[in-house]
Amino acid sequence: MSGSLDGRVAVVAGAGEGIGLSTALALAGEGADLVLGARRAEPLRELADRVAARTGRKVLAVPTDIADRDACHALVDAAADGLGRVDAVVNVATYNPSGRVEDLDRDEYRRAFDVNVLGVLEVSRAALPHMRAVGGGSIVQISTEAPRMKLPYMAAYASTKMAMEIASATMAREVGRDNIRVNVVVAGYTDNAKLAKYLEEVAERRGLTAEEVRAEFAASAALRRVTQPEDIAEAVLFLASPRSRGMTGTVTHVTSGVVLEP
Repeated sequence: MSGSLDGRVAVVAGAGEGIGLSTALALAGEGADLVLGARRAEPLRELADRVAARTGRKVLAVPTDIADRDACHALVDAAADGLGRVDAVVNVATYNPSGRVEDLDRDEYRRAFDVNVLGVLEVSRAALPHMRAVGGGSIVQISTEAPRMKLPYMAAYASTKMAMEIASATMAREVGRDNIRVNVVVAGYTDNAKLAKYLEEVAERRGLTAEEVRAEFAASAALRRVTQPEDIAEAVLFLASPRSRGMTGTVTHVTSGVVLEP
């Protein structure tokens, strides 16, 4: 898809290491200029510099807490004002508290909902007028297999991600007439800092090493591997580009076959 995003501008919310970085590199590698948002300012600026240096594209860093409505709009407006347009939005940002339902912390659950549902939808909503102004666009949300796997200790994360998926599908029906597409990429166990932390938590509960748990996770996948951030980024790139012009309201599983949909 060489040059498939030439002249286009993409916003990546939650542009940290792992999926966020790989997505930014993939989009910029196909010609898109970028606005990257994440909470921590200094790591975000460093990441933006890395992407710009490797791809030669314009990359703006906008510190953003997507649980803050005004910050969501400021992130998208930075793309329109600084780079002239908004063609694609990718919502990678996530908040993943863990714990048993009976021990659930209400404030932690609210934070998960604010980030995983309201924040994602607010960034998406903020982009709609700018996409209409250029004749359309693509919104890609990153979700998880956790709701389908019914994993213990993941109630807040799983339930809020599923709420986001349903709301995104509804949005797809509402904005399709404006040539705006909304799709979801579901990530399985993906190599990143969050997975490393989760492996440690599971290992401690089960009396195993993190390496042993990782091996089990890989063995549970049809492809016998742990998904890489670049795998997710390739799917995002396809959905963000005109190559997927006939797709909206879809859920694409990039999980190495951890869960096989019927």
